[in-house]
Amino acid sequence: MSARPHFSIARIPVRIEPAFLLVSALFGLHYLDFGFDVVLIWVACTFVSILVHELGHGFALKVFGQPSAIVLHGFGGVTVSPGRGRLKRARSILVSLAGSITALLLLYLPTRIYFSSASFEDQLQLPEAVWWAIAFLNFQNLWWSVANLLPVRPLDGGNVVTEIFGIDRARKISMGVAIAAGIWCFFNDQTYGGFFFLLLAFLSFQEIRAAQSGANMDAFHVDAPDTPEGQRRRGQANLSVVGQPQAPMMGTMDPERAQHLAWAALKQGDVPAAARITRGLGKGADPFLKAATALASGDKSAFQLFEDAYVAVPSGPSNLIATEVLARTGAAVVVARRLAERPDGRGREGAGSLQTHLHYASCFGDAAEVGTVVYAANPPSKAQTAFEVACSWAKAGDTDHAIEWLERAADDGFRAASLVDGEPDLETVRADPRWPLLRARLA
Repeated sequence: MSARPHFSIARIPVRIEPAFLLVSALFGLHYLDFGFDVVLIWVACTFVSILVHELGHGFALKVFGQPSAIVLHGFGGVTVSPGRGRLKRARSILVSLAGSITALLLLYLPTRIYFSSASFEDQLQLPEAVWWAIAFLNFQNLWWSVANLLPVRPLDGGNVVTEIFGIDRARKISMGVAIAAGIWCFFNDQTYGGFFFLLLAFLSFQEIRAAQSGANMDAFHVDAPDTPEGQRRRGQANLSVVGQPQAPMMGTMDPERAQHLAWAALKQGDVPAAARITRGLGKGADPFLKAATALASGDKSAFQLFEDAYVAVPSGPSNLIATEVLARTGAAVVVARRLAERPDGRGREGAGSLQTHLHYASCFGDAAEVGTVVYAANPPSKAQTAFEVACSWAKAGDTDHAIEWLERAADDGFRAASLVDGEPDLETVRADPRWPLLRARLA
């Protein structure tokens, strides 16, 4: 799928797949007898309910210092994290539970209170569309939150069971519970729900069969929008490769798999293997893979290749490996300058993406230096860029520079004291004696 976001909320990119709207409408056809506008209200409430649920996961990850991104797709929604470090078990469980808790508190509880306190006559005074919206939000955020806690992968309960019992036992539990839930749905006039759970049972069965044959399959993998990762939820890699990958025979190797192998080889430091596979891909190779392989090989054309890649795809590469190569070779700032100083201005967005990706890759010093280049190139929001540079300096352990850039952000009009109060990256800054005065400027 394309991984470009449609919008962001609190720096959490969100993408809506067309299948999400289609499946939402199919579920809403049950209300078609009440009018097509009621079906549209159902779809809108579905969007709000699932987005709020996933934002619960996203903000929980943010509390624990992990970036996140949201995809709304045919199964509902998923929050993925491109963070390099895996959360500890207790934190991971809390992140999994945060979605349902958020939906229950923010959407179900207020609607429940309304229906409990408002008389029938009061409800009749509401516009019909408003009443339907309240009713749908009440239903969705109660029953979908409960369903999400079932121990079925990839639902939240399935993630909790995976943390507690391990992936092998979780898959077996998931298949059994999904079959039981599907049968219950069919006997209770919930046909779509029945097919949904039986599909999840089948996918868990596929994973079990793959594991028995020695393969590592994730039937529920979704790429994050506008994040430089192509990683599974909680930072696991898309592709597990045992040993050093060998150059494949391109006539029989699926190009997408070959590209994964090339990235894996580059990640493991086997530059010759990565170069052989990339050459075999020819013009079909990812431009960032070409650039990263050339840079790792010492090819002087790498800088131009990176510049061309970021101009063509300003959102950046599909994983963190190219970014790590740039940081490891000390070339990140050079590439950022080439992008920022292009006379046609077409490289500034790519330079900003590079800054973000370096921060996600925990290359905080490089992210701060690249952010300085981006700031000098007059980005659309100098205040936001200065704030992000401050975050990178803080994570790099340079509190003085972090405070300097927060002051610069304040000079440029940054006013978000509540955001700064809760930003995990700025924990060391908030412990500094200079913080109270600085916070006053940001209020």
